[in-house]
Amino acid sequence: MFSFSKDAIYFGIGVMVAFLVALHLIFPQYPLQVAAGALMVIGLVYPVLLLSHRHDAQQQRDEFLAALVTYGLAVAGLLIWPWAVPIGLGAHAVWDFIKHNTGRGAKVVSWYPPMCIVVDLLAAAYVIILLVTGWI
Repeated sequence: MFSFSKDAIYFGIGVMVAFLVALHLIFPQYPLQVAAGALMVIGLVYPVLLLSHRHDAQQQRDEFLAALVTYGLAVAGLLIWPWAVPIGLGAHAVWDFIKHNTGRGAKVVSWYPPMCIVVDLLAAAYVIILLVTGWI
């Protein structure tokens, strides 16, 4: 059964608050570009972790497919349709949910996928707000 620890939720919220403050202080003119770049970094975490342990071919395929989808949506968001960025963040949250419940893909500490879900969904909500209000 899926469970969120309070610490993972608080950590995820802290990560997002720090990210949003940095975004507005350092790159106030480029929120979509920063969000797409963050999506690319988020998509890279699990494939990089594959290098730290032995994983079977199916786990490697799962992670690289998830990374390709994430990167594809980030690039599509930058070049074609900005809504692809929050969709990519939401898709990554789904992948985190699958990982947490099934143990598929790269091995991570148990609190990481729930924390990442919080970050992904808050980031997606933030980008959606910017899109709806016309900031992007």
